[in-house]
Amino acid sequence: MGVADRARQTLPPGLAIRKSGIPDAGLGVFNKGDPVAVGAHFGPYQGDVVNKDEAMTSGYSWVIYKGRKCEEYIDAKRQMNANWMRYVNCARNDEEKNLVAFQYQGGIFYRCCRSIKPGAELLVWYEEDYAKDLGLTFDYLWNIKCSPNGYFKTLSLHFLSVFGLSTI
Repeated sequence: MGVADRARQTLPPGLAIRKSGIPDAGLGVFNKGDPVAVGAHFGPYQGDVVNKDEAMTSGYSWVIYKGRKCEEYIDAKRQMNANWMRYVNCARNDEEKNLVAFQYQGGIFYRCCRSIKPGAELLVWYEEDYAKDLGLTFDYLWNIKCSPNGYFKTLSLHFLSVFGLSTI
């Protein structure tokens, strides 16, 4: 942690970071090795533990459910404290996904749900069991995470005010 460009330095062999195939999404992660088999796991997602206000303004945050509406937020905005998983983009629909995000023992992991062929971009969706307990918080973070170039941010001030959250 705390190393310049740590996120890129943690990239596993067989994967590459380059321009995403999703318009306006920036960088993405691609398979440049053997096919990634269904069931392969990546993680945990790493970054800074932040408060809810910070998480709600970042496209790199995941919420971790601690039970009984207790939540923690992990944000990979700062590359020096994040790992390569920050570069994995959201699938635009369920059919495009090849990874699913899920929570396990207090961390966020990605599981391969479809074989990822060489040259294919890794694209994440979420496991329904993970999202169902988190409700509006998860929905909001997912929309920010999946909005290229802050498209969703035009709605964020309205959402924040409706739900009594402050902005940074």
